[in-house]
Amino acid sequence: MRTPSWRRFAYAFAACSLIAAAAYAQEDPGKLFTYLQDLYNRHDKNLSEFLLGELNQYVTRFPEGEKAPEAQYLLAKIYQEKGDKHKALAAFLKAMSLYPNADRRRESANEARLIITTESAYKEKRTALLATLETPPAGENPADRYYHYVNRVMALGNNDVANLILDDARKFLIQFAEDTRQDSVLLAIAEVYAIKGDKRETEASYLRLEYCFPESPLLPYARFSRGVILSKELGDHKRAIEVLSEVTAKHPQSEYVATAQLKIAEIKREKLKDYAGAVADYRKFIESKADSAKAVEALWAIAEINANNLKDYNGAIHAYNEIVEKYPANKRAANAMEKVGDIYKDKLADYGKAVEQYAKIAEVFPDYEKAPDLLLKAGSVCEDKLKDDRRAAEYYRILFEKFPKHKSADEAKRRIEKAQKKSGE
Repeated sequence: MRTPSWRRFAYAFAACSLIAAAAYAQEDPGKLFTYLQDLYNRHDKNLSEFLLGELNQYVTRFPEGEKAPEAQYLLAKIYQEKGDKHKALAAFLKAMSLYPNADRRRESANEARLIITTESAYKEKRTALLATLETPPAGENPADRYYHYVNRVMALGNNDVANLILDDARKFLIQFAEDTRQDSVLLAIAEVYAIKGDKRETEASYLRLEYCFPESPLLPYARFSRGVILSKELGDHKRAIEVLSEVTAKHPQSEYVATAQLKIAEIKREKLKDYAGAVADYRKFIESKADSAKAVEALWAIAEINANNLKDYNGAIHAYNEIVEKYPANKRAANAMEKVGDIYKDKLADYGKAVEQYAKIAEVFPDYEKAPDLLLKAGSVCEDKLKDDRRAAEYYRILFEKFPKHKSADEAKRRIEKAQKKSGE
């Protein structure tokens, strides 16, 4: 009985594979590099991708081999010849970082400098990138050099090299599995996915850091970033609040606590329409020793929610007044006082307090651009709502005397005369 042809082929293929594997195991790094060098010297564009794969495999197999620096340099040159300057830059940086004592280091640095100074993509970060070229070698430890490279190439912030960074970061995790900086490299992987715009992969990578390194000092940042992505990019607002709440609960001394609290309040207000919950969380943010500018924004949000959503006008007045009392130097303080006047006038129909509020602005914040107009408004309310022409004339007079060159001054003068006639003076 004859063996079917397909089976004979399978046997032959398996036999050849075993022979090839044995031969491949005996490959000499020096001879293999000579072969790769000969291929490169052809400068055959049709072989570029093939040669890139072979050289990458060579550097991975013999990272500390005698010819590894030259192989890495050839990788950079191929990218450069292909016109892929961003990948060429990353490859030159890798050659410099991993092989700081190699003969090609100076050439790699010069090529990297040329790309950084001529490519518009690096204009804003050019000074910082050029400075990294002058950074002393990271040392003789391969893990230190590799880690230094990952940080160097991350600084490029370029989507064109994102996949290269991911590959190299994963190689670090494999080659230096016991290194104490594994959490930093995992964080770098998450950041690269963010650069690529891969939202779900970014969130999942931050989560991996939580699972694998529960004691890492990077967790507060990773959790905060994950919470932001869950809400802003993935629309999972409830889970985002859970994650951000872990920042405040598990890392109470972290610099991200206040920002996480603010983000929780914003999500409740803007996404979940939980206005009462948002007000409570804005209050927690203010109590977390937020800087004055952000505290004012939180108070402003509380006032707006109370006025527009909860119809708690007294609560809105209280928040606006808190801005005026606690942060009078803030640019929003005068506007907050005006808002109080508007609530008294438009929502509570308490025209007397509205007038007092408008007039007080010119006294407390004379440089407020709307102060003259608000004095005019105070007079108008006196005329139209309180039917008090004498008091209206007084506010018009203050406007005319304090702001004689303002566009409303002539109108104030005209109204003074009108009010005086009406009051019989």
